[in-house]
Amino acid sequence: ISGPMVVVKVGIIVVFGFAMIPHWNFANITAFPQASVFFRDVLLTIPFCFFSAVFIQVLNPMNIAYRKREADKVLATRLALRTHRISYVTLIAVILFFAFSFTFSISHEEAVSAFEQNISALALAAQVIPGHIIHITSTVLNIFAVLTAFFGIYLGFHEAIKGIILNLLSRIIDTKKINSRVLTLAICAFIVITLTIWVSFRVSVLVFFQLGSPLYGIVSCLIPFFLIYKVAQLEKLRGFKAWLILLYGILLCLSPLLKLIE
Repeated sequence: ISGPMVVVKVGIIVVFGFAMIPHWNFANITAFPQASVFFRDVLLTIPFCFFSAVFIQVLNPMNIAYRKREADKVLATRLALRTHRISYVTLIAVILFFAFSFTFSISHEEAVSAFEQNISALALAAQVIPGHIIHITSTVLNIFAVLTAFFGIYLGFHEAIKGIILNLLSRIIDTKKINSRVLTLAICAFIVITLTIWVSFRVSVLVFFQLGSPLYGIVSCLIPFFLIYKVAQLEKLRGFKAWLILLYGILLCLSPLLKLIE
């Protein structure tokens, strides 16, 4: 079921990108900023780019699914890697196309106003593209996004919180005495309350990405780099690409510090 929904989501984003082409205005491209300001803004944008293109929460289920379907583990690994590459290339190409098309269609003042008011890109697109089609497609996009991406992230976050709680409680009491149903409902209530508070206070998603980037930098970049150079079995992964991952992880960790001097 999720496959067709993902195709529809990607199709809507591509259509939006093409629909904005008639509204392109290269006058929206302002003068190039100072070098220090430019590099600071680039580093602040890195976490947003990372969260927009990465889908870490689905990598393990994807690998597990291929290993269940294919008896040959080597073949399963190759198929999973091929799927990852195709997915990343497609995702990055679609995101960049929509981002550039969107950037050419709105002015700097509109972008700053949207950021300050925490307005989504689709809300701005509705101001550029006439008619009701934008409202219909954005509703479909939001529903499909919840049914595919959000639930996947929710389940991953739920299992992570559950694992941490069980690990802590296991040092005090026997985990067999813990009511699994009550624990699941408590975690669900915690997530719902947290999201409600977040939405009520209109916390910017961009700020959340920038503040949360060190965690992803450590877990997704620094720790894998350390393991590659610590574990002998991973020796074949050492090299230039591993150092690039280390550099990206350091930039993700430094992003919140740059936010303070913005």
